[in-house]
Amino acid sequence: MKKTLFLTLVILIFGCRFENKEKKIHQDNKELIEIYNNDQSDRSGAINWRYVRLNDSLRRVRVDQLLDSHKIITANDYKHAAMVFQHGNDSLDYGKALQLMKKAISLDSTMNKWLLAATIDRYLLSKGDPQIYGTQYHRNKGEPWRLAKIDTTKISDTQRIEYGVRTLAEQSQRVKEMNGKSD
Repeated sequence: MKKTLFLTLVILIFGCRFENKEKKIHQDNKELIEIYNNDQSDRSGAINWRYVRLNDSLRRVRVDQLLDSHKIITANDYKHAAMVFQHGNDSLDYGKALQLMKKAISLDSTMNKWLLAATIDRYLLSKGDPQIYGTQYHRNKGEPWRLAKIDTTKISDTQRIEYGVRTLAEQSQRVKEMNGKSD
């Protein structure tokens, strides 16, 4: 009887240990949340772009270190890392953001896909191709805002809506609002 009870306890203890390893739930990386929040904060209010660009480059270095040390695990971690690289300088940064955002969505298919669309658009524009979703607006000094070059034949408005992006008509209206005009 004692032997059976002892064996049962051993099996339960090891069984629980095994089950806990299988069900290990990861929490979002707190440092990465702070990096993301700082990235967003730098872009509010009166913006000093020289300061923002310096901070952006430091953030990308740190996120690369977190990636290399396997400390980016959750869907939100990947989304936060994607945003940092989406605020990069070139197609290499945007390409990395694209891969990170795809990973985020593969881990959580319910995640808002707007950042994926914006990253695709930014990546395409950096390569000299037109954007396809219509998330990127530009203006040269002294000129009005405009929608960056777009190929309107690649993505339907239904797909834009699915990705949390404005329809083409809404984008046109947005440009007018950005330039202080209304219909």
